[in-house]
Amino acid sequence: MSASQPRPLVSVVIPTYNQPAFLHEALRSVFAQTLRDYEVVVVNDGSTDDTAAQLEQYAGRIRVFTQENQGIGCARNRGMDEARGRYIAFLDHDDLWHPQKLEIQVAFMRAHPDCVGNTAPFAYSSRPGQVAFDLGICDSEGLVPDALQVFAGGEIFMLTSALMIDRDKVGDLRYETRRNCIEDLPLQIRLLTRGRFGVAGTEILVIYRMHQANATKSAWHYANGARLLRELCGRGRFEPVSDHDRRSIEEFVAFFARTGIVFLLMAGLRLASAKSYLSEFRHQLRARRFKFLLFFPPLLLLPSSILKLKWSART
Repeated sequence: MSASQPRPLVSVVIPTYNQPAFLHEALRSVFAQTLRDYEVVVVNDGSTDDTAAQLEQYAGRIRVFTQENQGIGCARNRGMDEARGRYIAFLDHDDLWHPQKLEIQVAFMRAHPDCVGNTAPFAYSSRPGQVAFDLGICDSEGLVPDALQVFAGGEIFMLTSALMIDRDKVGDLRYETRRNCIEDLPLQIRLLTRGRFGVAGTEILVIYRMHQANATKSAWHYANGARLLRELCGRGRFEPVSDHDRRSIEEFVAFFARTGIVFLLMAGLRLASAKSYLSEFRHQLRARRFKFLLFFPPLLLLPSSILKLKWSART
């Protein structure tokens, strides 16, 4: 960055691939922000449609980096590498921000300079008026005590499009690059081992849009994400951590693996669900999840019509 280019306070990193209609709406939600000291970094991950041409209308308002298609993890990492701001806020191209999102998150970071990051309250588009997690996890200042343990207990308070991090504190932290899985979880786990974390405000600032393109992939993405977490744990990729954090990580991976198994079943993928159950058996036994191990097998016998009904209701 040259001396003539002052460092922006916030870098907004948006990876995109073949969804220009969604991308336009996401960008409009960024341009509507009340905090103006930001840059927008869009990584066009090898789109094969007219995304590149449509981005030309934003010349001067965004910085665009085009690469061969490598997956969303690589695209986010490229955005982080190109970002110039003190804080990085991520936005997936199909999600939306409330106009005060950046202002409220930056105010939180300034009030808590020891925090590595924060999340904004978010909602799913299927339930736009309901915060997707329990705000009771926070103390009176919005900090989450023992955030990794809270995460391990199944309270998913982080969403990529709601996350803001202090790049000066997270250093080399990057996303996993394996495709077709929930690749952001390892980064979130590592982030929570690096310092304090909080929730910025109590009002919904982010909408995660539920649509067919993400719902149809979610079962396999959960299952593959669980396998990735198991592999990373086995290779010691979350080390060095304290004994307490190590136990929390193991608890979270066990929780997420159970979720992946159930999602496969609810999506009607019985054989894949049964195989995942068997491969997880010893891990869940060590985690003392006896009820799950006992009561899950009978679910495999439920009629497909009931499973599909439950899956449709969830997605």
